[in-house]
Amino acid sequence: MVAFNMHNPVLLQAFLQMGSIVFVLVTMVLSSLALSSVVTERAVRPLERMLGTVRQIATTVFKFSAEFAGEKDEAELVEEVDVENASEMKLLEKVVNKLAIVAELTSKKNTPSTEGLQTEDVGILNMMRGQDVVAEEAQEKTRKSRMVPKRQAIQTPMKVDDYGIASAVYDSWGFNPLLLTKEQNLALSIFTVARFHDEHSGYIRGPQDETVLTRFVTSVQREYLNNPFHNFGHALDVLHATSRIMRVIDSENWLSELEQFALLIAAIAHDIGHPGVNNGFLSEVGHELALLYNDRSPLENMHCSKLYQIIAYEESNIFRGLTKDEYKEVRKSCIETVLHTDMMGHQGMVKELQILWQVNGEILTDGSIGVTSPDGDIFGTKENKTLTMNAILHSADVSNPAKQWEVTEAWAMVCLEEFFAQGDQEKVLNIPVQFLNNRDTLNKPNSQIGFIEFMIAPFFATLIRMWPPMYELGDHLGNNICTWGDLWAKEVNPSEEERAKVNGRTQRVKDNMLNAKWRDKPPSHETPR
Repeated sequence: MVAFNMHNPVLLQAFLQMGSIVFVLVTMVLSSLALSSVVTERAVRPLERMLGTVRQIATTVFKFSAEFAGEKDEAELVEEVDVENASEMKLLEKVVNKLAIVAELTSKKNTPSTEGLQTEDVGILNMMRGQDVVAEEAQEKTRKSRMVPKRQAIQTPMKVDDYGIASAVYDSWGFNPLLLTKEQNLALSIFTVARFHDEHSGYIRGPQDETVLTRFVTSVQREYLNNPFHNFGHALDVLHATSRIMRVIDSENWLSELEQFALLIAAIAHDIGHPGVNNGFLSEVGHELALLYNDRSPLENMHCSKLYQIIAYEESNIFRGLTKDEYKEVRKSCIETVLHTDMMGHQGMVKELQILWQVNGEILTDGSIGVTSPDGDIFGTKENKTLTMNAILHSADVSNPAKQWEVTEAWAMVCLEEFFAQGDQEKVLNIPVQFLNNRDTLNKPNSQIGFIEFMIAPFFATLIRMWPPMYELGDHLGNNICTWGDLWAKEVNPSEEERAKVNGRTQRVKDNMLNAKWRDKPPSHETPR
């Protein structure tokens, strides 16, 4: 036993240990390869796809036309992001910054603090918050202009001068239906709809169509009540503003003829049957309209209902020549746009428009209306088209503060008189008198300053950024609020501190309108128009 040779067992044990080491190494290598493959498929490749998507999105978001890029100075060009050569993280940072702006617009509340504000300002803010009005606000694929068979042209040439108003006035923001007779308002309403499109296009293409249009507009005029503000003159005013806005922004680039026609009809009928009191009053007194529509935009629902009651008669059915699908489309557009004239939806509309601008502003260039991006027409998508159609009618409805001063002042006075008439009813009924309705305490100029500052100016600033040709409305708006400030000072004889505070508010609005015209950066080398 002592002499037994241990060489072979030791040698075998050594081979077994070496085999074990090799086995462990091979197992580790195979496991590493398998783990690497799993990580690549589950983490690396999705990350690569995500970063590729970031680059693609960034390409869309930061794409500028060659003309616009050529106008930038060297300092701006240095700051531009080179989408092709920049790192994905740099692009992701820019996109996240853009989304942060959108998120802020979505979440923030646009109603300022009431601290230090006067009664008229508080009244405007309450209307924005819905404390004095109803608390709830109340396909389409992009359509090309339809080719339709030509009909016999309208025999009698129609000119706006034939109705006792100069074409230069009609084609400006100085047009004022309050100065016209009932017959002139009727004739100009028919003219505005019939002559929006050229002959052989649109939906008024012959004597028969014109006859039906005349019956329709006459029926609509009869349904408007003789209110100080919400009368047929206001209907013509909104129709005229809708027509001008659509022309100024070249709406034919993204709206079909049918959609333009729907906006014109919605404009003339948007306040049909208005009783001269607001939704808050109807809800407060338990009016039958508030009960019928469950306090949800009762006036606007009633306007839509009356419109289609008129259309139900064959002799005044302005849509009688449409196909079934076209009728469904135009009915949906009319109802949608009229319901969105409810002021309760104003702040939500402003926020949606601001988001639309923040997302697409960098690929909208001056004079480029309906610009197309790699994902299609910006304004032609279903959601954006609905939003912008609503905005066109709503902006026309509240455009009086943005017109020439004589027009603005005249409409403001009749509007306040209608408010005061409602306030008189509220006093008789012993219900709370809304802030803007008390003729004994309201300061008229200051109420207009608050209305423009809190509601109208942010709305039109966004519209002008998207459609620069609307700049005239911004110019008038800035000048008008300063004029209201001067009138306020004459009536109140304020202290220097109060005067300086109001002057600061009015000048800030005027500056914002100017900045909106120049896309937030007025050029230093050019005098503003």
